[in-house]
Order: sequence, then C-alpha cells, then structure tokens
Amino acid sequence: MRALHADPADNVAVAVQPVRAGDVLSVEQELVVTASEEIPMGHKIALRDIPAGKAVIKYGVPIGRASQDIPRGAHVHIHNIEDITEELCKEYDAEYRRRAGAK
Repeated sequence: MRALHADPADNVAVAVQPVRAGDVLSVEQELVVTASEEIPMGHKIALRDIPAGKAVIKYGVPIGRASQDIPRGAHVHIHNIEDITEELCKEYDAEYRRRAGAK
C-alpha cells in the first residue's frame, strides 16, 4: 500500500486508498509504517510519534497541533488535532508586516 509524503519535514502521510489496521504502508523507499487502526482514503497517518502540543506537519507546513499523544501508525484527523488556523494567520500577518516595514 502507498501513502503520499510530500515533504521531508512532514510527520504525517496521506493514505491514497482505505487502510485497515495492520496494513503496511510504503511511504518512501526506506520509510514504511504499519497502520494501528483503520484510516479512510485521503486521511492522514502518523509517520512517527507526535507528542501532545506538537505541530502536525503536512506538505511542509503546520496544519494543526496534536491535542493528545498520537502514536506512529495512528489515524490523524480532527479527533486528535487542534485547529491553529487563527494562530497561523496572526503569525503570517506579523511576518508580512515585518517584511513590508523592512523595505
């Protein structure tokens, strides 16, 4: 089975087909992960343990924060990710204003 892993910084990959517990996903040549639970197509699987409070990284950017410890091979979705959209928007706005003021 395959999973999409777009950036080396990512700590999750996207299942490209439905995954059952125990399925082994080939993410890259040397990176494989065993699913610990069912993962619907298009959902994320943890490539390594993600401690509570740490960023969930997909496509090289943070998409949320782990609301609980997420073990390697677990389904990563809204049940264990905290939304950080507002926080990211404030950071991006501050960075934009800093760069604009530096010109």
